[in-house]
This record gives sequence, C-alpha cells and structure tokens, in this order.
Amino acid sequence: MVSYSALEQASSKNPHDWGRAMATAMTKLLDAARIDGRHFEHEFLYGEELSMRIDENNDGATVKLTWTPADQESEQKGTAE
Repeated sequence: MVSYSALEQASSKNPHDWGRAMATAMTKLLDAARIDGRHFEHEFLYGEELSMRIDENNDGATVKLTWTPADQESEQKGTAE
C-alpha cells in the first residue's frame, strides 16, 4: 500500500498561523504522488483521510501530513481477482 508524507514549517507556535503550512504540505503530498506516476489534483483530496502531526520546534511548529489514497484499496481488490 502506497502512502505519501510531507513536512512543512510554520513560523509561529500559534495554531492560527499553521494554515499555510498545512496547505503547502497538502500540495507536497500531491507532488509526491505525481512523481510516483499518479495524476492527482487537489480535488482528489475531498473525502480522503489525512493524518496530521504537529511538533514544536524552536521558531514555530512542524506540520506533517500523511496520506494513503483510498483508491489503493480498489486497486488491490482488482488485482486479487
């Protein structure tokens, strides 16, 4: 099963400032999928489950997103038949 992860730095420890870091990490997830030969656009994230971890660092926070595309399950079922 393929999954993708992305890290991005937020320049503040205030949660109100983490949105840009989360959006950038989402873009990096899709970029990683494209490098892997998949053709996902941002619309493919609708209804998908993403895992998020936020770690404190000296200047702010690090946002980590992990995503396993739901279509992986249907691809595996199709090859098992």
